[in-house]
Amino acid sequence: MQVLVPDLEGVETPVSGVVVAALPYDRDSVIAEMERRAPVGRPNTQALDTLFQAFHTPFLDFSRAAWRAELLTRRRDSLVLARKKAADGSPAAAELDARLIPVDDSLKVHAPELERKRATLAAARDTLWPRIERLKTAANAWETSTYAGYDTLVRVLTRDRLKTSLADTTGTGGWGVLRLVSGRWWLYARATDPQDPNFQWYWNIPEGGDDTVRLNPATGRRLPRY
Repeated sequence: MQVLVPDLEGVETPVSGVVVAALPYDRDSVIAEMERRAPVGRPNTQALDTLFQAFHTPFLDFSRAAWRAELLTRRRDSLVLARKKAADGSPAAAELDARLIPVDDSLKVHAPELERKRATLAAARDTLWPRIERLKTAANAWETSTYAGYDTLVRVLTRDRLKTSLADTTGTGGWGVLRLVSGRWWLYARATDPQDPNFQWYWNIPEGGDDTVRLNPATGRRLPRY
């Protein structure tokens, strides 16, 4: 299997370090049943959604600006290294000097924009984050109560189906390998959303017997971190 999530520009990019588990039960069904039995629903979802949305724009604006600055810096470093190897007065040196000028100009223009976006993000964090954390405390308490007994329940399901869960961590190129015996399996994983720290990518998909499975936006869901 391969895990891919949209990067800061929305391009699906392989992700390493993601734990992908093969479960002999449908995790979503278990969670849904436990939530159905809860005396009350998850608290503060609407308020948290509003705060998450308010934080998303300054976070993404700064992240994209910082990413562009990093790309420009890497390009400049590469040109500077090549320039050091070129003989002074040579055509290669002249070409590299010419290519450095627009990169340096771009960095100078980009620097104040990056600082403005950094300041905007800091202001949003100072204003929104304490409220987010306060509301998440209640949501976390609800989860602790609602999902109590989850481990015991899935141990029973695993025992009854005479299977044990398997897992692998994605490496280079976002690839991992799981070797499954016959029967029904679900592939479960979570990955950080580069575009928003308050969201994550989530997969819980039935394994259909294919040799290769891609865990990407088409097969997963983008969920808030309540």
